[in-house]
Amino acid sequence: MNNLFSVRILALVSVVVYLGFDYMENRRVRDEREDLIRLKGLELAHKATLATLAGVALLYLFYPRINAFYIIEALVLSALYTEIWGKVYYRYKL
Repeated sequence: MNNLFSVRILALVSVVVYLGFDYMENRRVRDEREDLIRLKGLELAHKATLATLAGVALLYLFYPRINAFYIIEALVLSALYTEIWGKVYYRYKL
């Protein structure tokens, strides 16, 4: 199996997981606690995406032959999964 093909499958599965999680999140009752959880999860996702961007930029600086698709994939997966896990974490923490 082609390596790029498996990365595309991973991206597709990640988007489906995110849409399923988002659907379940939208069915919850909205109150101040849920808004705080959403904002804290998005803040964590933002920080993780910026850290991933810095890491990938550094990696690309030393290894410029990396396929750009992998860089984009790392950023997207970082944003999606950090938002999901951030919301789950803050839901049980707060």
